[in-house]
Amino acid sequence: MEQWNQRWDVGSWRKYLGTPETELELLALRQCTHTGRPLGSGEFVRGLEEKTERSLAARKGGRPVKLAFESRQEEFAFES
Repeated sequence: MEQWNQRWDVGSWRKYLGTPETELELLALRQCTHTGRPLGSGEFVRGLEEKTERSLAARKGGRPVKLAFESRQEEFAFES
C-alpha cells in the first residue's frame, strides 16, 4: 500500500476510476479478454513470463519452420 499511497490519494483515485475508457482502450481490453493474454507493455508481459515460466505473448501463427537437419536423412551421390 505504501507505493499506492505515494502516487494516489482518495480524490485522485476516485477521479481516475471515474474517467471513461477510450475506444482504443476498450478494444485492447476486449482483445486480451478474448485471447486470454495479459494486457500491458512488452516489458510487463516479459516480466510475467519470467515469473510464471510460461509463454504469454502472442506468437507468430502457423506451423513452425523446421530448421534442424534430421540425422535419418543421408546424402546420395549420383554418378553421371
